[in-house]
Amino acid sequence: MKTKLVTCICLALFSVGIGLSQNKTTAENNFQFEEAEHFLDGYSLNFQYTNGTAIHMEFYKGKAKYEWVAGPAKGNGNTDIPYRSRKIGNNMYLINWHETGIKDYLTIVFDFDKMLVHSSIIIGYENNPERTLKTVFRSGIIDHLKIVK
Repeated sequence: MKTKLVTCICLALFSVGIGLSQNKTTAENNFQFEEAEHFLDGYSLNFQYTNGTAIHMEFYKGKAKYEWVAGPAKGNGNTDIPYRSRKIGNNMYLINWHETGIKDYLTIVFDFDKMLVHSSIIIGYENNPERTLKTVFRSGIIDHLKIVK
């Protein structure tokens, strides 16, 4: 009985200690989660998806622009799209933006060490007859990376 009581007290103290330690902020975990960050300003790149389509992208002053350079949408694109980004690893960034005019929402991971891109996109989320809802989950290869800071 005495052993069970000591074990319960030790477990309770251990749990409290873990709970308190999780509230500490370290230099590595001092992010401003609600503020938009623009880590990719000054980056310019091309990437090609595994299906053969390709895009040229540029990031500047908290905005992005892109143009399809290969595939059925070649020549289409958009400019001055506000974007947000997070650094999620060494030379690895998570970005997203919302194209309200065409009702698209994009989330993209760029891994500049491996020169890979991974995209998750909701296209035409209003599901109009002329532009039906579609989701895209693709990966591709980055080339022509240029960083001007």
